[in-house]
Amino acid sequence: MKAQVLKTIKKYDMLSQGETVVLAVSGGVDSMVLMHLFAELAKDFGSTLIIAHLNHARRTESVLDCELVRQAAEKNGYVFEEDTLPNQGKAGNFHAYARTYRYEFFKRIADTYSATKVVTAHHANDHLETILDRMMKTDIPAGLMGIGPVGVVAGIPIIRPLIEIEKDALYEYARTFAVDFREDASNGSDAYLRNRIRNKIVPLIMAERGDVLAHARNLSDNLRLDEGYFDHQVDELMKNVGKLEHGYELSFSWLQAIHASLWRRLMIRLIPSISKGAMLGLAEFLGGNPASGKVDVGGGTVVWKSYDKVLIMSSEFEGSQFGYEVELVVNAVNALPDGREIVMKQKLCEKSAKNKAQGTYLCYNSVRMPLKVRNRRSGDRIQLVNCQGHARVKKIMIDAKVTVDERGNWPIVVDADDLLVWIPGLAKSPVCLEQPNSSEDLWLEIYE
Repeated sequence: MKAQVLKTIKKYDMLSQGETVVLAVSGGVDSMVLMHLFAELAKDFGSTLIIAHLNHARRTESVLDCELVRQAAEKNGYVFEEDTLPNQGKAGNFHAYARTYRYEFFKRIADTYSATKVVTAHHANDHLETILDRMMKTDIPAGLMGIGPVGVVAGIPIIRPLIEIEKDALYEYARTFAVDFREDASNGSDAYLRNRIRNKIVPLIMAERGDVLAHARNLSDNLRLDEGYFDHQVDELMKNVGKLEHGYELSFSWLQAIHASLWRRLMIRLIPSISKGAMLGLAEFLGGNPASGKVDVGGGTVVWKSYDKVLIMSSEFEGSQFGYEVELVVNAVNALPDGREIVMKQKLCEKSAKNKAQGTYLCYNSVRMPLKVRNRRSGDRIQLVNCQGHARVKKIMIDAKVTVDERGNWPIVVDADDLLVWIPGLAKSPVCLEQPNSSEDLWLEIYE
């Protein structure tokens, strides 16, 4: 087995000479064999070993697991570090909580001893089980890569020298070299999906194809190569993405030209928390090619579209520092970045009972279409009703005691020539009417 493990180490460039590494040892057969093997491998590589054990405190026998690991570490003259998983204290996914804490513990130990890597005892069966588990939970190629031979978790490099070793071979090694270990009785329970995969599905698959573990490893390595290529392509795409203080800006026409496979990967890069449903909703929204609008993709993120501009931003800062310009569509609800909505109708209609609605009629023959709504720009001026000249918008806002933060978001209606038509709640130009003169005149209404 040592020869096979050495081959895996060299194949995936896991170890260099003279490194200090942390061995994650639980007391089970996998990790106890790992520690026994590394007693020899450490000599070959001149490695310094630190043994780390986390007591999950879920079983009364867990103290015996800890003691077994401690004794084995001390027998070999290794430094031994332990910790106990704190009570979760709230409802949630215990396994995710325990995994996060476990790797944070390993990172602390690595930092304490200036270790460059953490070594875990994941083996070939673990890898196949992970692929099967993820097949039931994810539908993206990266999810089928399973457990990588190397990786980074909690900011520390992780290596898995046993990843090409079958579980039965570990038991055989333990018998041959009299390696003590402890079995976790809960592994035999079918209460968890992972255990059912291990105990029921994997044996059936291995009976059908004896080399399935090696096949799964090759499949993952090929997928990892492919995903590395796609990651590079997304890196190139990111050069065309504008980075904003609280989000990103993209060209809609550029985004439309991207292949669907890269488009999905780019969205995952820009919105890591996006769910499958939100991804489909976003694709449907942008595929409809709206002149303007927004979609909430969850996780505190919204995606805005206005003409050729697409903004991906935190909803917390929605519209606060992003310049926007939305073309108004007749007889449609037009969404604005500050959460308000504006409606434009070309026939006489009843005024809305919407919350804090404000409106005005416009003389259709006096404005050049299309109308747009945008935020304030430096130097903006508006001609006021019954006023020979123009007034500065900034002064109007100051006189109305509009706060500095609100000034940047305040909607301003302009015509096709960018002449200011209406500043809701603050000012109207001469094209605004109290009552319509004809059925062609427009009714413009904005509300929260």
